[in-house]
Amino acid sequence: MISRNIGLKSSNLRKMTPMKARVCWLYVATCIFMGFLPGSALANTGKLKLPVYHDGTFELVVSGDADNLDPKSVIQVYVGDPAECCADKSPMAGQYSFNNNTVVFAPSFDLINGQIYTVLTRDSTANGPSQTTLTPLIISPDLDRPQAQVTAIYPSADALPENTLRFYIHFSAAMQPHKSAEFIQLIDHETGQHDAQAFMAFKQELWSRDRKRLTLLMDPGRIKRGVAQNLELGPALLEGKTYSIVVNEGWPSATGAQKIESFSKPFTVTAALRTLPDTKYWAVEPPRSFTTEPLTITFDRPFDHVLAQTSIAVTDAAGQTIDGSVALAGNETVWRFTPARPWTGQNVQLVVDATMEDVASNNFRDLLDHAAGTEIQNIDHHTINVTLLPEPN
Repeated sequence: MISRNIGLKSSNLRKMTPMKARVCWLYVATCIFMGFLPGSALANTGKLKLPVYHDGTFELVVSGDADNLDPKSVIQVYVGDPAECCADKSPMAGQYSFNNNTVVFAPSFDLINGQIYTVLTRDSTANGPSQTTLTPLIISPDLDRPQAQVTAIYPSADALPENTLRFYIHFSAAMQPHKSAEFIQLIDHETGQHDAQAFMAFKQELWSRDRKRLTLLMDPGRIKRGVAQNLELGPALLEGKTYSIVVNEGWPSATGAQKIESFSKPFTVTAALRTLPDTKYWAVEPPRSFTTEPLTITFDRPFDHVLAQTSIAVTDAAGQTIDGSVALAGNETVWRFTPARPWTGQNVQLVVDATMEDVASNNFRDLLDHAAGTEIQNIDHHTINVTLLPEPN
């Protein structure tokens, strides 16, 4: 079986004859081209992600302090196969950027289908001489793929509480950062005006690692009663009114090769949600033993789209975590867990993290907008015991 992670050391390459080295590299590159290997490899500095399309980017996870790192010292891309790389050759021109601890290289020009490229990575954090890894790449002919676009905005409901805190914007492709203030607007339907101070402005935008999900935070100062922004500007969302979050057209993808079309999510505003969540108001629908039927919870309110998928663990009677997948429905009010293997035994437990938040950022410990001196609930989690239904006949 061919290894899923291919990274040949240049020191090993020099030990081969030129013909043997060339054949080796062409074999590996052909495997990648034909789909036998994924477009990624592990370098000493971390995981290397290679582009699939001609306008993609190269991404390398680095260890240590990335703030003082020269990105060109750890990753460079050359035209040609590794057997002829990289002395007396100039690396491809492009733009380097950082995304958390990931170095991202976007070539200035699109990659050519069928051309062999060599990705040179160095371990700059190891003691002693740096280790160099050469990874081949061939871009397959472009497949049909969707235009970069907004695929969803959460919360997904058409009616949201006045004190909703977070919005998640999902894109079909990795997007250029530091553009949200330029392309995202909160529009009041009644006036047609854009509230430029509705969202928190961060020095670093809140992107997922793949830069396909952006987290927008409403300014908490507009939500919390009695603080300066709330007194001066009023709430960003007012009960009874209708608004839209608009993502305007023209936002470029990470490579700049695609630009999204406009997207709008309209919603009406309901009364603020100012009570603690409580699992006693949840309706649990147990599955049948020895099936892979989902275990379903219907919440008493909409919960945060991301936290609802990560804050509830399912364990067996011995406390061991049960593997499975989570899906949300009903505008984030229905939680479904499908086990990886059929249910066994008679009882399971749902362990709910007390920091799990509803759409207004209220968790099981305290409210986002609480009065001074309010006592915080000293709990780590809630446990719900579930008895499985009898196995089917």
